[in-house]
Amino acid sequence: MEAVGRVIQKRVAIGSKSEHDAVVLRTGDHEYALRTKRGDPWWDPEMARLIGKKIKAIGTLYMGLLIVNDWKEID
Repeated sequence: MEAVGRVIQKRVAIGSKSEHDAVVLRTGDHEYALRTKRGDPWWDPEMARLIGKKIKAIGTLYMGLLIVNDWKEID
């Protein structure tokens, strides 16, 4: 899957035991939590470096989580 959008930090799973701040890709229509294959499921520092940037992400979508294989910053 390919998705283009801005990377933000957002509180997710509000009200559950899984509530936490996550790195999220906000596209025009959707929001996907971002993680690399070996990244920490709660906070992936590699993805966190992209907060505030627009990217094109390529990866596998699994239940609202985009497991990123590759990405490219977009100006």
